Amino acid sequence: MRRATALTIAACVGIWVLARWVVFDFFQLGDTRVYAHAARMMDAGAIPYVDFDLEYPPLATGLFWLVGQVPGGDYPLAFSMAMMVCLAATALAGLAIARRLGLGRVRTATVIGVIALTPLILGTLVQTRYDLVLSALLGWMAVAALHDRFGWAWTLLTLAIAVKLVPVLLIPVLVLWHLQRRPGRGALIGVAGSAVGVALTFAPFFAIAPTATWRLFAYHLDRPAEVESLGASIAQLVGLDYLRVQSYGSDNVTGAVADAFAALSTLLLAVAVAAVALWTWRALRRGPDDAGAVLVAALAATLVASVLLGKVISPQYMVWLLPFVLVGAGRWGRVAIAATVVAMALTQLVFPPLFSSLTERGATLPVWLLFARNVLVVVVLIAVWPRCRRTTSRSGVRGGTPAVAR
Repeated sequence: MRRATALTIAACVGIWVLARWVVFDFFQLGDTRVYAHAARMMDAGAIPYVDFDLEYPPLATGLFWLVGQVPGGDYPLAFSMAMMVCLAATALAGLAIARRLGLGRVRTATVIGVIALTPLILGTLVQTRYDLVLSALLGWMAVAALHDRFGWAWTLLTLAIAVKLVPVLLIPVLVLWHLQRRPGRGALIGVAGSAVGVALTFAPFFAIAPTATWRLFAYHLDRPAEVESLGASIAQLVGLDYLRVQSYGSDNVTGAVADAFAALSTLLLAVAVAAVALWTWRALRRGPDDAGAVLVAALAATLVASVLLGKVISPQYMVWLLPFVLVGAGRWGRVAIAATVVAMALTQLVFPPLFSSLTERGATLPVWLLFARNVLVVVVLIAVWPRCRRTTSRSGVRGGTPAVAR
């Protein structure tokens, strides 16, 4: 295990360095400058959400400030190194999950290899966005849950919600797993503790300026469909009536049709999250031999649905799928890996090389590439949908204990 850990870290660091200093003509595009500005404002005594607007939750804001305290004054480099650590942590979580699920050496190596290669497959945005923090936290949350360390699992989920908000959608799956493994009040306590933990990160800002702090939530609730989203790509290909606008820090589409797509996608996301929870409950109550695989698949399906059906599909959101979509067994697992890798590659083809032609001239090629990417994400969702199997044990008895090795 130590050798696998060392090789995993070495692969992540080596490929990260290769991507940053050899393969890409590195440039700063977008968010890193926003993070650095927020760090400078806080250093000057300004309070987030009160003295300046910020679309990110408090824990993410704290991360931006912390990176700014690294000696040397090179914020982009310091941030890149922080994300490199998160990539290695995500890969190690993938290794731990693969081992827990009993995947073979080749499949385990594939999981680690895809994660390590993400800076090359997805491009420079991996080093200029903080989404790898989410992947690392959720990856280790899954490891803790698979080992029945529910205190750690709920703590890590709480931190993930305070970093990005989206992981709140994973609460139903973790509740079902907690109840299946340890029936009783533990799951309720976990949910309550998570809610309190997240609330405490917002409480100081709400106490100082409730209206200003609420703008963080209103920002995400009110924003229109982003140009890369599933609904927007369909509207652009079909030639429906829409208006392309730049607002909420992104390029969006608006109008009656586009707004209807945005509302429908939000409704479908709620339905998808509920459906994943239902399938997970039905699978777990059968007492499958591969209960751990059901948990990981349910986490994967929920995250894929949040990417596919959200009003915004920023290119860095593909990072959220790691490591969960890579650890499925059998042919569906192979389909998920292949579709994920190609979807990431298509994302890099559009962003950044073709993005300006899309937003400024409405070019057709990037629209088709984005549509193909979104279709592949649909394929990933189908491939990772939670399933279970009952196998015959060596004693000839079907069913038995969940196949999470002790």
